[in-house]
Amino acid sequence: MATLPKAMVAGVNLTDAAFTYYTAPASTRGIIKKATFVNDHTGNVTVTINIVSSGGSATYANRISKARTLSAGETWSCYDLANHELETGDFISMLASVTAKIGCRISGYEVT
Repeated sequence: MATLPKAMVAGVNLTDAAFTYYTAPASTRGIIKKATFVNDHTGNVTVTINIVSSGGSATYANRISKARTLSAGETWSCYDLANHELETGDFISMLASVTAKIGCRISGYEVT
């Protein structure tokens, strides 16, 4: 078994539609360690995050954070994501209320 550090989401701008930003590869488990979000907009922007089981869809049942408001210029470390495990095919889906104003990085490990 190998445990390798991984930038699961390596510096992306979130969109205003739910999108899959990371999927645990075949025969691999992903473990989230840290997630950071930055609002580069002049106003408030909300962020919604889901961890979805393989073959599922983003719903209230798998929501980790719903419409978390980030003030203009705010940096947010989402501790609610820390230590969540994703089995093969599980994925992280996110959206923001304004496209290309929230930067995101999620780091963790992949265990094979």
